[in-house]
Amino acid sequence: MGLGILFFPLLFGWMLLRKGHSTFARIVGFIWMALCLVSLIGMGSISKTSYDTYKERAAQSNTSGSAPKQPAQAEPLKAYTSTKVTQDYEDNTVAADMQYKGKRVKVTGRITDINTDFLGKPYLVLAGTNPYLGPQFKFEKSDMDTLASLKKGAQISVACTGRGDVAKVPMFEDCEVSQ
Repeated sequence: MGLGILFFPLLFGWMLLRKGHSTFARIVGFIWMALCLVSLIGMGSISKTSYDTYKERAAQSNTSGSAPKQPAQAEPLKAYTSTKVTQDYEDNTVAADMQYKGKRVKVTGRITDINTDFLGKPYLVLAGTNPYLGPQFKFEKSDMDTLASLKKGAQISVACTGRGDVAKVPMFEDCEVSQ
């Protein structure tokens, strides 16, 4: 019973309420239960505090330790066609990810679909090598008016950040209509 009280203080504190246990045993049991609860709550707050401290230190080292970065828009974007992007992902996904994923690029192609995702964010599908698997270009909700003025079949250029692919469909995000 002593091991039970040590490892399961809530259960055995409750069991001390039954007949046959002295008042002293009940007081000691409930004090032990309270100490265990306080220590568990304290451990949770300590780990949260140390995690917050870790995040703050990481943020400080990232901002103070590096030189100011040049804006990404300063250098011209590499330009590709939507069919080239699709062909690259069909040929070799790993190589295509290295070329597009996480990089800002300009893609030009013919619009085959204008739609919204389940969150209401608009996206375009441009023509690819396969009529059913064209690359998708996701925009912000604030671009809804711009996309509403577009028509299927129109030629367009978009500046986006590559996100990789989903089932060989190239995905791009943070898109803007480009000139």
